[in-house]
Amino acid sequence: MASRRFTAPAVALVSLLALAGCAGASGDEGGNAPTGEPTPGGEAVFAVDSNFFGFDPNVTPAAQDARVLRQMFDSLLYLDESGELQPWLATEWSASDDGLSYDFTLRDDVTFWDGTPWNAEALCFNLNRIVDPAAGSIYAIGLVGPYESCEVTDEFSATVTLSAPFTAFLNNLTSPFLGMNSPTAAAAADPADYLINPVGSGPFVFESYTPQDRVVLPRNEDYAWAPGNAEHDGPAYLEKLTFQIIADATVRIGSVRSGQVQGIGNVPETEVAAIEGDPSMQFIAQQQSGAPYQLHLNATGVFGDPLVREAARAALDIDSAVQSLYLGTYERAWGPLSPTTIGYDDSLEGAFEFDPELAADLLDEAGWDLGADGVRTKDGQTLTIDYLENTPNREKRQDLATLFEANLEDVGFDVNVEFLATAEAQTTLQSGAYDIAGLSLVAVDPNVLYQMYDPRFIPTPGQTGFNMSHTDDPAVTELAAQSQSATGDERLSVVQQLQADVVENVRSIAVYVPTYTLALNGLEGLRFDPEGYPIFFDAYLAG
Repeated sequence: MASRRFTAPAVALVSLLALAGCAGASGDEGGNAPTGEPTPGGEAVFAVDSNFFGFDPNVTPAAQDARVLRQMFDSLLYLDESGELQPWLATEWSASDDGLSYDFTLRDDVTFWDGTPWNAEALCFNLNRIVDPAAGSIYAIGLVGPYESCEVTDEFSATVTLSAPFTAFLNNLTSPFLGMNSPTAAAAADPADYLINPVGSGPFVFESYTPQDRVVLPRNEDYAWAPGNAEHDGPAYLEKLTFQIIADATVRIGSVRSGQVQGIGNVPETEVAAIEGDPSMQFIAQQQSGAPYQLHLNATGVFGDPLVREAARAALDIDSAVQSLYLGTYERAWGPLSPTTIGYDDSLEGAFEFDPELAADLLDEAGWDLGADGVRTKDGQTLTIDYLENTPNREKRQDLATLFEANLEDVGFDVNVEFLATAEAQTTLQSGAYDIAGLSLVAVDPNVLYQMYDPRFIPTPGQTGFNMSHTDDPAVTELAAQSQSATGDERLSVVQQLQADVVENVRSIAVYVPTYTLALNGLEGLRFDPEGYPIFFDAYLAG
């Protein structure tokens, strides 16, 4: 088998945003081109680099989890390769002229793994559960926007009502985070228990999860409702799919080279050339849509001064950091949207540059005087900032923090970098006790801007939110609100204004475009959804 490299193109769809049929960012759904006829049967192991948060799609916010969710849960709709909405669990849908209600007609031949039928009651249960505080939704709650109610109008018909127009609603229904749970199973379980023992209707069934080790998913033998873009009907080809956690990159690479596993995620950049030169292997680089990895600057502290925010950005040598750490595998980011996201504004590329002299001048202008020890002070206060990053070292984000720490200290910041585990990091974010925090969000719709810069999403004690810059600007809030209701060119204009504001006012600093890199050995037919999540339904073992 010849070695092949597949890179998803950066495509920004900037039209076809009608309310009842919004276009979605187009991912490369081809994945790796099959080299022969699919061979049903066998078991595949796919190795990932870190642990999972959980597998309740309506609760978890993690991209790592979504790679598993996509195999277990079906969605109401899907986006085809042209970015057009297509039927899946819903066969028909329509929106009212005022954008406040949606009528859905559902498939009548779907069952969850536990035998519970898919119907309008199941749809309404899932939507109501997302907005129920008891469920503890972290990400999906933002995807349903101003959801108000769901009414069962027939066994397989329902009307969903919103309290305000929400243009992103239909696009968001394609997300694995809005996958449908069995109402029987979800209602009977404690939310914490259901998080690690879910029940869906997808082509692979949740069997077990061993933390720090693996997730085991046998095939759903009764599966007969694949979406229209699938390459075959009926059950998945693979009899069993296992996601194995192998944190050590060297071990992960060795495992796929030896054939102990059939695929791995997050390929070390230093190994890409060798994999591409290996005739038995395939390399895939799949950009993910949504928000790129950014450093959010908390405006409640020293970054409340826009001059200090601009100085911090000018101090960062982003080009060198991205190139040295990712060796060309990841693309440099410029704004709060990734290139494959609807409405991406490429005019922001090159809008700022590494300029430590400018950074120093801006800090001087802001009144921060450089001391003999190289640290700046103002009115007796030291220019100290707390830089928060999660552990483990996902996508070398801790390495970025180390490089950026040195950049910032070169112009007079006193930087405290903290690497915190998820629970402690969430507590710190909710308390607001940080100045810089890194974040990327996978999304198919630019509604992700609303989630990051509307004040309703500012983290507070006990409540997770993605507005980690603590942006609370009436002009931005108004733009975010308009982005929820506007359609067509009007919405595109609002989305572009939001992106421009973020860059102009340095609410966050874009670093790189998250790109899921994979190495495969003996696994064919893998596809990707528009958000960049792998789809194993058509995957099979090479003969």
